[in-house]
Amino acid sequence: MPGLNDYLTWRGDLSFAQDPFGPVDGLLLSTLAYHHFAQCADPPQGVGIPFYQAAEQILSQPPERLRVFASGKRDAKLLEKTAQSPRFRDQMLWASQEVLDFNRQIQFAAITLQLDYGAVVVFRGTDNTLVGWKEDFNLGFLDTLPGQWLARDYLEQTAAYLRGPLWVCGHSKGGNLAVFAASQASLAVQNRIVAVYNQDGPGFCRWVIDLPGYQAILPRIETFVPQFSVIGMLLEHEEPYTVVKSRGMGLMQHDPYAWEIRGNDFVRLQQVSNASRVIDSTMRRWLAGLTTTQREEFVDGLYELLAASNAKTLEELANPKKIAAIWRQYTQKDKEKRKQMGRVLRRLAQSAAWAVREQGKQGNKSLPEG
Repeated sequence: MPGLNDYLTWRGDLSFAQDPFGPVDGLLLSTLAYHHFAQCADPPQGVGIPFYQAAEQILSQPPERLRVFASGKRDAKLLEKTAQSPRFRDQMLWASQEVLDFNRQIQFAAITLQLDYGAVVVFRGTDNTLVGWKEDFNLGFLDTLPGQWLARDYLEQTAAYLRGPLWVCGHSKGGNLAVFAASQASLAVQNRIVAVYNQDGPGFCRWVIDLPGYQAILPRIETFVPQFSVIGMLLEHEEPYTVVKSRGMGLMQHDPYAWEIRGNDFVRLQQVSNASRVIDSTMRRWLAGLTTTQREEFVDGLYELLAASNAKTLEELANPKKIAAIWRQYTQKDKEKRKQMGRVLRRLAQSAAWAVREQGKQGNKSLPEG
């Protein structure tokens, strides 16, 4: 079951002249973008440093700073192996940027890697901060997010310093940012974009999709989702998507380390699983049954409960004291607000039951889950 590390073993000795930049390279960089490059190697715009030097600074940090998804050792190994590969070692890292703004509810980071014949702009997905997840949930009731406009500005500013073709990519929320930035960029920048690689990132509201900029970049958007996709199926997509075989279980298929690779391409499947379609139908029906105000009140209410614990990350929520603080906040909530949250959750359960029934009527028409 080969993955990203195997890809570097197979293809890491090939230059981009020998094997052009492609979707697997995009997933690799999107995975590495979760590292804190801006804090360890922060080249200003107009000045770049070799990727291997930035990696050395990252790897010199304490182990807890290397935790990107679940295993600091796993993340460190991938970064070290990438930095040692002739394919990436001497490419120049530019304009690392990171923003964490609790008041504006923004969790944003991006890096740019200059290739021999162009540049790749990479946006980070959701990290383990509560504000990062709150920003994701805001997609349920806002047309656009402040972080999306930051992504557009970053793409414009970075493109001004670099010549040649551009690739834009990101995993999870980073994929959403990549598509939005490319769709709202100036015509001059859009004309330089070869492809936008969206790796299991959520979609948009209809208002964004109908914008001329989105329609202009649409033919160059390449979306990839695992066979059990949840995040990548959310909201509206107009582009076709490619299903990638993932060895993860359930939601862990979202983890890029679980995506299977053969040669310089993903192992592709024909369609997503039945379970993925059930969840997609559930979420669409649930959201369609709520007004924008109800969505906002539910998301804000849930975030208020979690924030009452003073936890900053998901890991901190596991502390018994944090859980107790959340429960106290819930019991102190206005009775009517508690009822409102309960009604929204009941609608979610009803939507799930409906989706399961509908899928059962259609029968099992999908491929076996990988």
